[in-house]
Amino acid sequence: MKCKNCGHDNDLDSAFCEECGSKLVGGPSFGRNPQSKPKKEGSKTTNNILIVAIVALVIILGIMGGILLKLPGNSTPVVNNTTANNSTVTEQISLTAGVPVSQVPGLAQAISGTGVGFTTISYGGVTLDKNQCLYILSKGIVMINNAQTGNIPINQYKNPDNAYGTVTSTTITKTEYVDMAQRTYTWMDNNGQSPNYIGIKVSGQPDLSPDTLLSLYSKVLTQYKSTGQLPASVTIP
Repeated sequence: MKCKNCGHDNDLDSAFCEECGSKLVGGPSFGRNPQSKPKKEGSKTTNNILIVAIVALVIILGIMGGILLKLPGNSTPVVNNTTANNSTVTEQISLTAGVPVSQVPGLAQAISGTGVGFTTISYGGVTLDKNQCLYILSKGIVMINNAQTGNIPINQYKNPDNAYGTVTSTTITKTEYVDMAQRTYTWMDNNGQSPNYIGIKVSGQPDLSPDTLLSLYSKVLTQYKSTGQLPASVTIP
């Protein structure tokens, strides 16, 4: 490159004249390669398009993933802590725990099927005598009427001293038989034996014998087992 000041021939890549030190017109600028070309504006646009495409792809993949999770075959089942078919699980009867009130109607139905002339009856894996059945059924009626839950204890009770009853055929209302059931199991709790008789309307009257009471209570609870409601009245025998 020829210096315009002194006419000296310099190298092509010289920025200043080697002879006089003057700046060479058209020489390279320090810190920049004269061979390099400025970047095109189009490269920045290409980068923006690429970023937009990546973002759109991520969004599409997210939407597709959500749809797949909602498909019936891909849904995760929710596990409950409750036992499956819990309504079919039977509460157990035992001599120590007693008789769940929910099992009392079943015991009554078993008694109705055999009649009250038995000495002992087996139900739910335990053997019960007639006095225990009278207690369980009478208390069960009161608990059901009061919407109570829980177990009825299986205790030992003596036979009545002199079982007796003058009424053998009558219709007894719900109010009457619930009251009689209350008096029956309360007497047995207090005295440790079955009563000789229970009055229908008035306490102390020799109306119904223990066997008649057991038959009455069995009929009440058997109807309850069928309908889910204590009957408005019951006729004996």
